[in-house]
Amino acid sequence: MNMGKRKSDQRKLIVHNQPLSSLAEQFRILVENIELMGLDQKIHSIMITSADPSSGKSLISSNLAIAFAQKGKRTLLLDADLRKPTIQNYFDASRSEGMMGVMRGNVTLDEAILETNMDGLHVLCVGLTPINPASILTTKRFAEVLEDLKERYEQIILDTPPILTVADAQVLAPYVDASMLVIRNDYTVTDRAKKASEQLRSSSKQFLGAIFNNQKQKKEHYYYKEHS
Repeated sequence: MNMGKRKSDQRKLIVHNQPLSSLAEQFRILVENIELMGLDQKIHSIMITSADPSSGKSLISSNLAIAFAQKGKRTLLLDADLRKPTIQNYFDASRSEGMMGVMRGNVTLDEAILETNMDGLHVLCVGLTPINPASILTTKRFAEVLEDLKERYEQIILDTPPILTVADAQVLAPYVDASMLVIRNDYTVTDRAKKASEQLRSSSKQFLGAIFNNQKQKKEHYYYKEHS
């Protein structure tokens, strides 16, 4: 990856780079809302998806994971988009074989997980993309790795492919405690947002609601709408 592009992407980790900004505060408020929704039943793993590609879900997943880590939670950011992984764009993941290295037996889980320069945050990227991502997600081995990760971390954020594009998010939904939908205001049409929400309601243990990514503004703005 081009080093200039990587540095540009890393600057978008606003919760880490500008912790006193209003955008960082929005992510901290989102963490508080999620924890309040999990008072009766703890929410340890959250799947982030979108209706369409290019909605900003990977960047939102990254910043949300940082916000959880800043609160003192031992947090893992897991790139579960085996088709078009992008989490490695925000972290230095060039030296890791990632989840697919674990699945192929090339490395252990400990070797695949990357430490970051942020306290409490680890990252597990994809590595080399497989030719059969849908079948990987349904294997017993993948389920075993997820269970192992749940034992290791207090909070896991999974970045998954757009739910209306491929079935991967629906396949993963039963394995996690909750799901959230990213909607890009100037991009996602209402009917597709509704359809994506309906699919998450039916496939998830708990659908927490939508994160609206407003890219019309000169500075990115996010706000959260709880599912009712």
